[in-house]
Amino acid sequence: MNIWRAFQGIGWRPVASYFFMLLIFFAILKLYAVEKVSIVGAIAVALPFAVSLAWVLYRRVIKPLNVIITASREMAQGNLDRQINIFTRDEIGDLARSINDMAARLRVTIEEITEEKNRAQAILNSMADGVIALDREGRIIMMNPAVEAMLGINRAEYTGKNITEVLCSFDLHPVMQMVQDSNKPLSREINIPSPEPRIFMLRATPLDGSSQGGAVVLLRDITERKRMEQMRSEFVANVSHELRTPLTSIQGFVETLLESGTEDPKMTRYFLEIIAKETRRLSKLVNELLDLSRIEERRMVHRWQRVEIDTLVDRMLTICGTRAEDKEIDFRVNLPPRLPPLYGDPDMLAQVLINLVDNAIKFTPPGGSVSLSASVEGDEVRLDVSDTGVGIPAENLPRIFERFYRVEKARSRERGGTGLGLAIVKHIVKGHGGRVEVKSTVGKGTVFSVFLPLSPPARS
Repeated sequence: MNIWRAFQGIGWRPVASYFFMLLIFFAILKLYAVEKVSIVGAIAVALPFAVSLAWVLYRRVIKPLNVIITASREMAQGNLDRQINIFTRDEIGDLARSINDMAARLRVTIEEITEEKNRAQAILNSMADGVIALDREGRIIMMNPAVEAMLGINRAEYTGKNITEVLCSFDLHPVMQMVQDSNKPLSREINIPSPEPRIFMLRATPLDGSSQGGAVVLLRDITERKRMEQMRSEFVANVSHELRTPLTSIQGFVETLLESGTEDPKMTRYFLEIIAKETRRLSKLVNELLDLSRIEERRMVHRWQRVEIDTLVDRMLTICGTRAEDKEIDFRVNLPPRLPPLYGDPDMLAQVLINLVDNAIKFTPPGGSVSLSASVEGDEVRLDVSDTGVGIPAENLPRIFERFYRVEKARSRERGGTGLGLAIVKHIVKGHGGRVEVKSTVGKGTVFSVFLPLSPPARS
């Protein structure tokens, strides 16, 4: 059986050639040297040597080479833990040891590359900015999860597609063309209309050292920053306008008094009353701006304590009750018995009710009604201030808590509003761990709902 395997390992053609050469060798010996040796005898003498040589060749060369070939194929398929167990001190043994060493070094290299790739992938996945890698034709090679979150897309679906299909921005194509032509980084602000209008700061950098060329695109969502810049600009303009109006009135009437003297007491008193009114309005505006600034920056110290809702309502009625009577508005308070207390600053919580009820009275025509009700919903207390006033258009509802925002600026100013009351309400409620919601129908009225936690909120 072993001889048969030896022959299979060596192959029939080399064996036949080997025997043919032996026969020629012994034929020459027969003719020239030992005439007494027959051909059969020569074959009988040569055959054991040939078989022994084939066996040695199989054991020392063919079998180790077959082992090496089999192991190399497994390594090529990814099994780098495969070892060649040949420990001879000849060339075959050196080859086996070299292949084992190569597999070990390759395994370590692959592990290092895999670890580096995982580290880079973890960094990309944790980035808040979107990262998109492109080839030379602008097709997407990869993108990180931030892009999916920003644009509401699926990476697998858009990989391989052109970036213009993903971002849908007319500003993008010229930017990418400039990066490709100049081979230099470029930054631009771009507008992306879907799924909702957003503004992004885009920085495109050429891919150096890549055979495919392409670029890396970094996307940073600056929509909120732009919105805040716009609000800041509007705030400055509104403050300037709100301050200029009373100051202009005060200045005009003071100059009139200085020029005309005080010979007409009635006219003098009339002018002074207007000056006093505008001064009070100016003082109220400045005080509300300071209060809002302190609340936003958390500089105002909250006197956290248990606050009974009945006490807050009594303080509100002291200020707003007379205003409702003067305007002939039916004002009602509906409080269930044994309401649990709130936790917070009593002055600030009272300010919330005063501002909401005062607004309801201002924008409700004579003969209308305003009501305040309370209820417990889970671990929150809900306070509802409803009116039968003019209502708020749906397109204005998202902005009514902005500073100086008015639905009807002229009419709001006539009613003595500064445009800061609802902004103060929002920040006070937020500081107490609650939220404010509003529902309104034009011509039917408005309902402001304040939700405040029953337990003390975490304070920083």
